[in-house]
Amino acid sequence: MPKELDMNKYARMFVSESGECLRIMNDSLLELENDPGNKELIDKLFRSAHTIKGMAGMMGYKAVQDTAHEIENVLGAIRDGHLQPTGKISEALFEGFDALDVMVASVEKGEPPQERPAVVQGLITVLPVRSEEEPVEAGSVPATEKAAVGRVEKGDKHGKKPTKETVTVVVKLGRRCSLPSARATVIIKELAKSSEVVESNPTEADIEKEAVFEELSVVLLPGDKLQEALKRVVAMSDVEHLLVGPTDVSRDKWQKMGRQDQASASVTAEVAHVQTVKVGMDKLDDLLDNVGELVIGRSRLLQKASTRDDYELLEISALIDKLTSDIQSRVLGIRMIPLDMVMSRFPRMVRDIAKNEGKEVELVVESGNIELDRTVADKIAEPMVHLLRNCVDHGIETVEERTKIGKRPKGLIRIVASKQQDHVLIEVSDDGKGIDFESVKHAAVAKGVMNASQAESASGKDLIDLLFRAGFSTKTVVTDVSGRGVGLDVVKRSVEELGGSIMVNSSKGAGTTFSLWLPFTLAIIDAMLIGIHDQTYAVPMGTIVETHKYEMSEVKLIRSREVVQLRGEVLPLIRMREFFGLEKVEKDSINTLVVQSRDRRAALEVDELIGHQQIVVKSLDQRLRRVRGISGGTILGSGKIALILDVESIIGG
Repeated sequence: MPKELDMNKYARMFVSESGECLRIMNDSLLELENDPGNKELIDKLFRSAHTIKGMAGMMGYKAVQDTAHEIENVLGAIRDGHLQPTGKISEALFEGFDALDVMVASVEKGEPPQERPAVVQGLITVLPVRSEEEPVEAGSVPATEKAAVGRVEKGDKHGKKPTKETVTVVVKLGRRCSLPSARATVIIKELAKSSEVVESNPTEADIEKEAVFEELSVVLLPGDKLQEALKRVVAMSDVEHLLVGPTDVSRDKWQKMGRQDQASASVTAEVAHVQTVKVGMDKLDDLLDNVGELVIGRSRLLQKASTRDDYELLEISALIDKLTSDIQSRVLGIRMIPLDMVMSRFPRMVRDIAKNEGKEVELVVESGNIELDRTVADKIAEPMVHLLRNCVDHGIETVEERTKIGKRPKGLIRIVASKQQDHVLIEVSDDGKGIDFESVKHAAVAKGVMNASQAESASGKDLIDLLFRAGFSTKTVVTDVSGRGVGLDVVKRSVEELGGSIMVNSSKGAGTTFSLWLPFTLAIIDAMLIGIHDQTYAVPMGTIVETHKYEMSEVKLIRSREVVQLRGEVLPLIRMREFFGLEKVEKDSINTLVVQSRDRRAALEVDELIGHQQIVVKSLDQRLRRVRGISGGTILGSGKIALILDVESIIGG
């Protein structure tokens, strides 16, 4: 019996590939709205829609195929100059994109995509009315798509035939090409940028029907930049090689171009081609867990080897140490993803919320090529959504209000990410009205959180803390965006679960800035092991400035608090024995770790400095997560457990 195809496998592939196409479509639609005449954006949208349509056709997802087809029709009309991507046209494209997004999400859940007739009809409605001379039969390729592809089957629309002036390009596709029809469309469009396309084989109808073929033949009236176009075609991932030569000359005399010999075809620069393979996150998680155990095993091996006078054992342990570090670095690198991938979903969301609120808002994202561990990146998406909704709804004023007070009509929201030691700082700011502390006080009294006298004497920090309280909101009317008091509460909880922190700065009439401090990774970190009483603790190296030994005579009192001086800087002294409620021991001198969290520094007194070690971070039980001063745990080479100090909560205490 023939082996049955695993359709779940191909469905996962469809979701993965479609997700990338949808991301490109989302970004391109937003850019197109601000730059309606950009042909490259239209081409990019067309390619993405066509790829989704082709994959949906092979998988039998007719609802996806039909929607993508109508999006292509509208894009073709825009490309021909019959439509402008503004107003109703733009909205129809966004609705079509949303429909595709929902359908792909259904496939991911294992459900068949449902048809969206209203969306399809909306796309059809915005198309220009065709004349009777251009009938469109069911299942045929619309005229707009023909124009987009840029060729006809037998001679072009001007009646041109292959002549002595034409050249033929034959493109051989690789055996692993999963979407030959989509690739053929992209190749023809690329060639059409530099030359006039006369005809192709397979024909337009065959490509539309997803016909099986291994090579594509295109007849061209060559332009000045044909060689550059050929170079780009040869560099495409699914192209094995191509042949090019005069149409009336025998094929065996044509020139062959491949990646290895692009230079022979007047190519002055090589095109880098990086092969990629997609791996499920569950497999990477399992691999990281194994690497974590390997790191623990390495620590035990190094500890045992250091206690024995065995040169060969020391040599082997040193090799294992080096290999483990290399594997660990590579695995952590594989898990890192650009912050841009998280941020790319927000411009569309801000646009839609602003439109519903009757506001004009511009979102600027500066991610600085920063990468985060996939786990961290996934978990910050939700808090970022709530912060941006808060900025649009609570912060940015209406156009009329902004104009009245002398601000530019369009509000500005900025997301700026930067690297700060072993943390990433993400700042979300707006140029709106800022936090109205009087409104916060009134809401606090109305909800019974404070009485009138408490509210009147409350500091700015206390009032800001109220905004992060579950169920607290200054809005009196509940809307789809705000009013339930769950937004900032979710932000604070999510950030703290990641081992991060959040700060708020606000100026009335000038805007508000939310600063999120987040770790790059939650898996393996460098740490300094210290001893307090008879317990070993780990302090993240990213928080340590230096170590310093002080004589007791150098410890001073300022306002009943112990302090020490470090090169003229006064630092608060925190005795870790007292912090953990242990018995105080009198000493002539003390060992300290000078640590820093954000813009604050302090000296932590410890009993012993043990040394540097890479540790695998283990999360604490839910009941222990709120213990002040502790952020997690790790297993040492000896098999003992060491708790990881939370410098932020210790200093902030």
